[in-house]
Amino acid sequence: MSQLKRRVKLPSGIKKINLENVVVRKAVEKDIDGIFHVAASVGKKNQDPMQGFLMDDYGSDPEGHKSKLRRALEISDYFYVAEYIEDDYSSVLGFTFGLPKDVWLRENPKWLNDCYFRPDFNQENLENFIMLDKIAVLDRFKRQGIGGMLSKKLIKDIKADGMFDIFEEVIIAPVPNLPSVLFKTKRKFKLASVRYEWHEGKVMTTLVYHRKLRRDT
Repeated sequence: MSQLKRRVKLPSGIKKINLENVVVRKAVEKDIDGIFHVAASVGKKNQDPMQGFLMDDYGSDPEGHKSKLRRALEISDYFYVAEYIEDDYSSVLGFTFGLPKDVWLRENPKWLNDCYFRPDFNQENLENFIMLDKIAVLDRFKRQGIGGMLSKKLIKDIKADGMFDIFEEVIIAPVPNLPSVLFKTKRKFKLASVRYEWHEGKVMTTLVYHRKLRRDT
């Protein structure tokens, strides 16, 4: 069976992933098509608040979104893929990437001003942080532990580099991303602020979550 046929046939026969066959590693240029495929599976025009989604409609401009993903790969030292490997078959099942404070604010210079932080939020948590920009798992393989594997790898690496504050954002309007809220709560993130932004002619309401990482684990 050719490599192409295996790539098409094997995933359709898999309903539950054996995590022993999943490797989380740094993403490289050749992963872009696989990363886009994952993003397109959860980034659609019609967003289901019960299923989780990425904000952008990746089907509307595939090449444009691939360019954005390449840009993220260039500027992020913390871009990872979860790759399923079995015999001579491999496929990207999920990805995540984060941006350290200096890179995040360079790309989003108004972010701090746009955030309405809780009155009791400790501003010292903003001194040296990373923003987890995106995390996504192929739509039909959600809730099988792949997202957790990606998160653990990113957290392990940023702690090794001396970062112990991590932020994530989740949209709650105009369409709430409820699974993402639950995922953050499960991972002990706490609400830090609310942010409003314009995106494709709409005002998005975003919750900003924060987690202080332990230094001894």
